[in-house]
Amino acid sequence: MIMKTAIAVDSLLSRDEAVFLLELVLNLFPNSEIYTIAHKRGGILGQIETRPIVSSFLTHRVQNLEDFKKNLWILPSAVKAIPLHKSIEKIIVLSRGYIHTLKLPPEVERFLYLIDWDLVSQDIKGWRKWFLPYVNEFRTKALTQYPKIAVSSQTLANRLDLPNAQVIYPTFRTEEYPFVKDEDHNFEFDHHLVYTHGTSREEFYTLVNYILSQGDMVRVMGPDEDKKDLFANNPKVDFAGDHCEATAAMYSHKAKVIWDLSVSFFPAKAFGALCTGRPVVVRDNSINREFLVEGAYFLDLEKNLSVIFKKANSEFLSFDRRSLRRKGLRWNERLFKTKMTHFLERHND
Repeated sequence: MIMKTAIAVDSLLSRDEAVFLLELVLNLFPNSEIYTIAHKRGGILGQIETRPIVSSFLTHRVQNLEDFKKNLWILPSAVKAIPLHKSIEKIIVLSRGYIHTLKLPPEVERFLYLIDWDLVSQDIKGWRKWFLPYVNEFRTKALTQYPKIAVSSQTLANRLDLPNAQVIYPTFRTEEYPFVKDEDHNFEFDHHLVYTHGTSREEFYTLVNYILSQGDMVRVMGPDEDKKDLFANNPKVDFAGDHCEATAAMYSHKAKVIWDLSVSFFPAKAFGALCTGRPVVVRDNSINREFLVEGAYFLDLEKNLSVIFKKANSEFLSFDRRSLRRKGLRWNERLFKTKMTHFLERHND
């Protein structure tokens, strides 16, 4: 008899790195159903929306992560109200900081994979901020209902003081980043590729303006509607828009250096750049230091922009492109699925 399995995630609002991990886990449990705090119907598509999806009352109030942030104060009530079907015998929780607070019957076998702790910023103003201590205590205490926990990084394990947690590193869509062989590459690197993900207007302006001051072209990718006016009609700045990984890979092949200042539980865009054989500049933080070594430059915009630019701009031709690609492919889907399967099997060890 097949055990009835559920998989829980914080939100199903749009495609991101966490949704890709969900798809891989769904492949391991083809008959499972999904529980989530908020689901935007049609926002995900693919195999996910072919499964039964149960969500909280916040589904009617949350259409994006900004809405999610506005409703942080009521999350404990929303999660408590999610009705777990009585037939569920096993649940796999892929948490980004909140869905693991589900109240689970004692007989339900449970597995927790902590992907992240910061689905949205808690930089909240007004009366809502007074609820944050309660929300944070609620989600921290909820960790105790899981006998074994896996985490997406050692950084996260240290932050949450989980010394016995197993580290299962995430993965990304490696197949979307093909490699151009030397004989097919013209080696004409004519621009710097800058992702807008995670950058404020001020940070974006500082970075792009400095690159332009050094005489280089800039191609911009990502959600950039609030930044286009900063370099309107500048022929050396190309706003390419927000596209899929395959388009990003196409531009990466021709870039001197890729600048990825996003803040995430896993530097997927940086690894995509390495897979195309190009070096990448990332924020100097503990997550990036844990994952990235060769081919990466660690940037603090307020302290070392000129130093990092000059170093990257002088070394971009010196890297072994195939070696950089191997660094990116190290975090492949097969490795993630193998380790996740092993974690789920050894729950009762």
